[in-house]
Amino acid sequence: MPAPVIVRDVFHRLQEELGEEDAGITFENGPGPLDRIDVMVHRAADSSDVTVFTTVGMSVEPMPSRDGRTGGRAELRLFRRGHVEPQDEGLIAMCLANLAAYPWTLGRALGWGEVVAFLDDVPTFPGCRRAFLAGPWTDEQTDSIQTSTEAVRVVNVVPISESERVQALALRPEAFFSDLLDARDVFTPPNP
Repeated sequence: MPAPVIVRDVFHRLQEELGEEDAGITFENGPGPLDRIDVMVHRAADSSDVTVFTTVGMSVEPMPSRDGRTGGRAELRLFRRGHVEPQDEGLIAMCLANLAAYPWTLGRALGWGEVVAFLDDVPTFPGCRRAFLAGPWTDEQTDSIQTSTEAVRVVNVVPISESERVQALALRPEAFFSDLLDARDVFTPPNP
């Protein structure tokens, strides 16, 4: 069965933005409308560059929300500085695929400024069982992917430590993330 138009559009827009992916990992038989989630991997060219992980397929339907309205369409993106081992690529991809299923599992949309929890550390981010969901924070980053159906919001998954989670709960999301960007390289794990 061919992919829905919006999913094909997302895939092509991501290739225009990031180039052809180095690897892709597929997860099938997800909850609700998520028959398939692909996680595309764009590997770092060198140790100072970033490896980029992006979901394709979460946007097949608008996210549900608790108040009965739709939560819009979104795809996830995670950056990790440097090279990532193939087995870790698979673990990060699984983590993102599970997070992509979250709206249909719990009936609640994901959006910028939220903190989400994981059962274990985000792979390659030791001590980070939480992630802050961010919009773009540089002019080079995009806030949405334009498709022929509708815009798809890009939600950046930024792993955070427990102490950073406490700070996130005490501040407005914009203030917390601004402080976080000033404090450390969000593409690497925080120092213990």
